[in-house]
Amino acid sequence: MIPALPHDSHAVCISRTVWLRNSDKEITMRKPFVTRLADLLHTAWIGATGRVSRTILASLGIALGVAAYVALSGIAASNQAALLAQLDALGANLQVVAPGQDATGQSVPLPAYAPDTIARQPDVEQVGVFLTPPKDAQVFKNELVPKTNGNALAVSVMKPGALQAVDATFGQGHGINTHNESLPVAVLGSEAAYRLGVNQPGDRILIDNEWYGVIGILEATPQAQSINSSVIIGAKWAINHYPDQKESIQQISQIYVRTKPGNAESLRRIIAHAANLSGGNVSVAASANLSQARNATNDSLTTLGLMIGAIALAVGGMSIANMMIVTVMERRGEIGLRRALGATPGNIRMQFVTEAALLSAIGGLAGVVIGAATAISVAVNASQPLTLDWTGLPAAWGAAVLVGIIAGFYPASRAARLTPTEALRGE
Repeated sequence: MIPALPHDSHAVCISRTVWLRNSDKEITMRKPFVTRLADLLHTAWIGATGRVSRTILASLGIALGVAAYVALSGIAASNQAALLAQLDALGANLQVVAPGQDATGQSVPLPAYAPDTIARQPDVEQVGVFLTPPKDAQVFKNELVPKTNGNALAVSVMKPGALQAVDATFGQGHGINTHNESLPVAVLGSEAAYRLGVNQPGDRILIDNEWYGVIGILEATPQAQSINSSVIIGAKWAINHYPDQKESIQQISQIYVRTKPGNAESLRRIIAHAANLSGGNVSVAASANLSQARNATNDSLTTLGLMIGAIALAVGGMSIANMMIVTVMERRGEIGLRRALGATPGNIRMQFVTEAALLSAIGGLAGVVIGAATAISVAVNASQPLTLDWTGLPAAWGAAVLVGIIAGFYPASRAARLTPTEALRGE
């Protein structure tokens, strides 16, 4: 017969003894119980919640670590996005395609299909086309200004949509579109408007002794500095108004290509090939030499965020480790009793590792919530884009649990090495 085993909800890792009778001999067989997952979690929960103040302190350490990781990484990501957006606004993701030169130094015109083939390339967002301006065009406020007084203003010829590619904004008025590109109208860059003394749309200016109505004045455009001192007219009007220069005006002078952020360098070769499929020389350059600075800034800020997160998690792990060492010292009597009832060192080790993981899970969940709320609050108050990695929050919680398991392994091994006699002697 099999005697009844003592039942203790706190002592699930005990052994059972089975007596088998074979003839007149009694054989004793000892077989340790395999701890069920439910029993293991129940025991860890009782240990974790048995002393509420200790549980709060232990969870607080990992909660602060995870909260610091989530909050700092979220804040750093928002700052990073804001800084990269400013660099992009200065032209870090803007390429300028221009005619190249052959071996003899002669200019190689861009083919007419270049804007279309460039626009079909991956990661290209916008394409703006400027044609060759009329030769020796002069711009004046009115006919009273002596023709010998040069003002260093350039005339640019654009196709509709070109200003959108350089992210130009209008301080006043509007731009040239398909409805007015065949009319004598002009858009002034910020510097051109200042030099001509034009303060609002509706004024008139002279270009080669022809009156043009000003329909728009641009804000300063840091992405394309040459536009600031330009007087821009429509392509159809320029071609029709200068019939003797029709062939040269129809040639593409510049193509502004706006790409997705961070891809300007890798797209440069692709854009050059797309601009001239026959292999002719093409000049492709960044409108502002910021692409490398943007990539370096992106890498540096990403590394900084990872380092901050690692340090924060390490601090939380040390808190868990210290608290678990104290827990082992406080519960020597419980450990001794469980060992005396048959619990193996592996059972004791698994119990305390699970308890450490449970404390980390509780603290990690609280830390994720606190950190995310902090990052959102800072981004909103600073008027920065919210770039919190929502898909990474479960990973942060999982990292907290992993840190807790690692931190609890040494205290758990220390508890597992205690013999029943050693553990009970300390009580």
